[in-house]
Amino acid sequence: MRTWRVGTISMGISLVGLGLVLLVSQIADMNLTTILLSWWPLLFIILGAEILFYIYFSRKESSFVKYDILSILFVGLLGTTGIVLILLTSSGLMDQVRAAVNSEEKTVNLPGFNQKAGKGIQRVVLDPGPYPLTIESGNDGEVSVFGTYGERVMEDADSLLKKAEDYLLVERNGDTLYISFKDLPIQNGLLDSGTMNLKATLIIPAELAVEIDGQNTDLVLKPRKLLNDWSVKDSGNLSVFLQDNSDIKIDAREAEELEGPENGWKMTEVKQETNEEGIVKKNGIFNTGKGKHTLTVTDTFNVNVQYP
Repeated sequence: MRTWRVGTISMGISLVGLGLVLLVSQIADMNLTTILLSWWPLLFIILGAEILFYIYFSRKESSFVKYDILSILFVGLLGTTGIVLILLTSSGLMDQVRAAVNSEEKTVNLPGFNQKAGKGIQRVVLDPGPYPLTIESGNDGEVSVFGTYGERVMEDADSLLKKAEDYLLVERNGDTLYISFKDLPIQNGLLDSGTMNLKATLIIPAELAVEIDGQNTDLVLKPRKLLNDWSVKDSGNLSVFLQDNSDIKIDAREAEELEGPENGWKMTEVKQETNEEGIVKKNGIFNTGKGKHTLTVTDTFNVNVQYP
């Protein structure tokens, strides 16, 4: 009596097929996931055909059909893997896996912004958003932004920020120019992707008054020769770079730390806060030159005055 072991041929063909798929994907540099998604249903066709084949011939011969459990389990495992891949693809998770595997981190230039402040503009109100920002005074009457940012994107994909409007909002209302830096796009998934680590420099005409709401963001100010007053409130760490011929008075109010050249700061008042942390807030004046124009700093963690 002849014994037929159903599953053995299926496992053999499956191993040969899987080997060919892996070989082709390596030689042709093809996407292995795409090949597996289209190839795995053949496993069930091969196994089913083998069972039907042996059942048909077992009637003509004196034979005993025996199932090779190990081989059938192996073929079933490959098939189940294919089903899982299909479910992942239909749910969108497979796209996220591909993005995670093929993504790259790179640093690219911000889309530049240049615009005349406009006739009649007297002040700028700035919201720097959550990212550190360098703010300088300029002499050409233009508001300009330049810098870099990091992004994690699919290989060979276009940059996420294509124009200044993608990260910057500039609007005029009367004699005031409002400038706001937007939150950069982030896509959540198996691997967070999007933009990050923005490093920008904003140039504002020196003749304009500037009001900055820091929102606990670290800022760097390079006021050079101011022709108007500036003010900053609710900043995190504030670094002020002064030129040797600067003519500015820095008036710091309710700062936790005041740093700078020795004997630069003149403390005007120190008051003890009543909160549980017992933080001491400091008020101070830093003069350079005659102090014709004032940089007022309010409720800031640290103010550090430096010379280049």
